[in-house]
Amino acid sequence: MTQIVFIASHLGYPLDRTPLGGGAMVAWRLVRHWMSTHACELTILGSGPESPAEGADYVRLPAGGSYDPVKLSEFEYARFCRDFEAETTRWLLERRGRFDPSRTCVLVNDVAEGPTLDKLAAAGYPIVSLWHVDVVDYINKIYLRSLVAPERLTRLYERCRRLGISGAAPDLVRVIFEKQSETVAFSRRLIVPSRSMAETLDRCYGSLACGQGLSSRLQVVPWGAFEEDPAAVDPSGADQLRSRYGIGPKTQVLMTLSRISPEKGLHILLEALRLREQASASGEDLALLICGEAAFMQGEAYNRRVRAAAGRLKRTRVFFPGYLDAPAKQAHFALAHLFVSPSIHESYGLTVAEAMRAGLAVLASDHYGVREMLDEDCGRVVSYGRLAHAPQRLAEALSGLLRERGRLAGMGRCARERIAAMPFSRAADAVLATCQEVVG
Repeated sequence: MTQIVFIASHLGYPLDRTPLGGGAMVAWRLVRHWMSTHACELTILGSGPESPAEGADYVRLPAGGSYDPVKLSEFEYARFCRDFEAETTRWLLERRGRFDPSRTCVLVNDVAEGPTLDKLAAAGYPIVSLWHVDVVDYINKIYLRSLVAPERLTRLYERCRRLGISGAAPDLVRVIFEKQSETVAFSRRLIVPSRSMAETLDRCYGSLACGQGLSSRLQVVPWGAFEEDPAAVDPSGADQLRSRYGIGPKTQVLMTLSRISPEKGLHILLEALRLREQASASGEDLALLICGEAAFMQGEAYNRRVRAAAGRLKRTRVFFPGYLDAPAKQAHFALAHLFVSPSIHESYGLTVAEAMRAGLAVLASDHYGVREMLDEDCGRVVSYGRLAHAPQRLAEALSGLLRERGRLAGMGRCARERIAAMPFSRAADAVLATCQEVVG
């Protein structure tokens, strides 16, 4: 039976109250699925204090560590990445007798936080990497406002490294660029959740020496939807929410669900609603549910910005329910008429898949993965173009869908049928098959 050493820095934390993002949730779901099927020998290296599954072979590194990723600044996070990198590499190399490279796959869940892959590859380990985010592309969109193509950034940094001047860059920059380049170079397979992300990575690294043959190593595995029953909603709980939020028969309810973080574009949605209020004096009763907690690093400052923007709306009532556990999430889905995903950057769109599974029509920005889930029967995709145009374009798309309120329920039914054909278990089995293939 194939051995898998799953290195996932964000495992080991209680995900019901720790806003670590979709990569951590996917890793946790993979562990649960593989533990239930007994299809491999699984060892997990994480940084959190709790095993991600009962009976799992889980190792916390650094041993006795006290990092709390949610509370770290950007530069503190870079130090955490380096510590986890060193400890996971050392731990595995010291145990080559137990984890024979001829029958063990190293599965890396995080790029910046991953082990030193050149050392593991030199020891004979086949490596598979899961790409939940292309950090270079993320930086380009969030900090550089897409003014420079990500492939130009990667080539510029590689040129600086060859000239020997990259060492002057802060370690945070080196973690981002060098770890990503290293992961491309030493991964037998790179698993990405969308074709668009695969195309971006190929543009960034396909022409570099470390990226020769990259397209043949890229594998697209859409995560699909998690498979709990979305219909199990307590009617009394939904009634209590209607009373809490003052939702009547004529109220139109919008919902978002994500970490409260700059890349999620909540400020764009709130500005779009403000533009709609300016353009129309209609007396529509509109409520917006912004569900989720502030993310780590920039999350708290962005949370304050989002709440201030919500306070400037005159006719739209905005509520912040906070983190939602599974029953509360389904109850809030039951209240909504339209799910909105206004993200500037999204590697896939797990919450879009959740909303579709709950039977909601979706309005989403044109981010990675969304066009592979949504079509005109399920909702709308809006292209922002330049970020300065994003609020107006989102406002127009939102107004168009709200005018079609009678069609939203039918779109939601189509969305549920479409995402039902994309179960997460299929993605988990595909990742496992890839790990078995590179070992075999």
